[in-house]
Amino acid sequence: MIKFRNIPTDEIENFINKLDKKIAYINSKFDIELKSYGNILRIALNSIQTETIQNLIDRFNINKELEKELDNAGGYTIDYLNENNPKTELFNLLHFIKENQPKQQVLLDFLDKTDKRTITVTDNNDLDFLNQRINNRKVEIIPFSILKRMDTKNKLLVFYSFNGQKDFDYIYNLDNEIRLIVYKQEKNLYHKYLNQRKKQIETEIKSDDRLEICGIEYKEVRDNITDISSTINGIVSRLDEMNSRAYTGYKDESDLLLDDIEEKLIYKVATDKGILFLDSNDIVFTGKGNLKKAYKIKVGDKIRIYPKEELSENLYQVAVETEPDIFGIVEEHAKFWKQIISDLRDKYGDEELYLRLKEKGLRVLITTSATYGKGFRKFPMFKNDLRAIFRLYYQDKTDSEIDIILNPILKSKTTYNSTMIVLGRGLKQELRLFLKERKIGEILQKRNFNENTLQAFVNEFMPIYTVVNKEVYSDDIEALETIILEQIEL
Repeated sequence: MIKFRNIPTDEIENFINKLDKKIAYINSKFDIELKSYGNILRIALNSIQTETIQNLIDRFNINKELEKELDNAGGYTIDYLNENNPKTELFNLLHFIKENQPKQQVLLDFLDKTDKRTITVTDNNDLDFLNQRINNRKVEIIPFSILKRMDTKNKLLVFYSFNGQKDFDYIYNLDNEIRLIVYKQEKNLYHKYLNQRKKQIETEIKSDDRLEICGIEYKEVRDNITDISSTINGIVSRLDEMNSRAYTGYKDESDLLLDDIEEKLIYKVATDKGILFLDSNDIVFTGKGNLKKAYKIKVGDKIRIYPKEELSENLYQVAVETEPDIFGIVEEHAKFWKQIISDLRDKYGDEELYLRLKEKGLRVLITTSATYGKGFRKFPMFKNDLRAIFRLYYQDKTDSEIDIILNPILKSKTTYNSTMIVLGRGLKQELRLFLKERKIGEILQKRNFNENTLQAFVNEFMPIYTVVNKEVYSDDIEALETIILEQIEL
């Protein structure tokens, strides 16, 4: 039995309606699809933490997707839009959620007051937040990845987000009593999938075979129209289409959506041992060994930094050993584009090659483009960079013909990035286990670490830093040194 715990959201609905209209205007006027806006909206509606929304605001402050697309559409600036500017509307929505936290309030109130044995299914990023705030002993808080392995009989299941077809298929077939604590737009999305399921059933019971068997014609009596935000519907459809990868149980939807946005939010963190540059979504360790996202770091915190460069090759070997067929293809594609950029470099030299690639859409500075095809970087920083390389190499081919060659390589780039991120999360959990309990996990054992060698590794590569200051790095991230950029990418 599925019931909804509604969140009062007249203001949010108004913001989303305005946002949809302005995005539709941009699309019809300039043929622009603002993909990152849907990603940010989806994360905002799932959010129950103020820090998560502030991170989105910081990220949106540096987001230039609309500005770049307007410029490409004919040299327009954002001022040309006047009242049709969707960026203003999304900013208004983010600030409203940050200041009011309507989903957080309803969720915490429900969990504090429930008198039933309850399992709350949470995003990994919210696990510690909820555990610290819920004192009701009848409530158990778990990530979605654990739910399928648990005995949930006679327990109330609480979900506070609804993310499309996969969620519907799973929730709809549960025998439990279920509460969905969601905004109206998410509730409407659920009913969209429910209507699709009903129509599928109706198609079956309206068949000629059924009529012949029972002799009674089925007549449809409902004509449900569900008001779905076009922006939300678009991003959920993209999520439904995304290919599921190994270890996806460790990967949260919000991280998947942030990975899909090319602009990186970098923090410049001053410490007692020097300056650190951290992606806002990076995981660091607290002085006690717990995990924390970089955007949650505060002045005075003691942190250890995950040593990406030192562990990246170990992770890649774990991936290769786990899925040799898939990563055999990834390796072939990595060698393929590297050979192409090497051939182009031999033909043009670094400086002329850079200028020609910029004409084809390259995004990075010359210092970074000079490293392409060299070192430990498996793929270029941006998808557009890879496209520019292929456009220059295959000058006799159309964009459609290039896409046929390029798309499998882009898929391998996504496979590599997403798997390394997820394996990295597993390795971070194992490092956390060691820092807190001195235990060695499966991945570290595979890489031949024991207690003594791992402690020596921690001492050398994971010293404790004390945070003195943290600010958004406002300059072009390409101005950072190449080695820092490569470490951020890992």
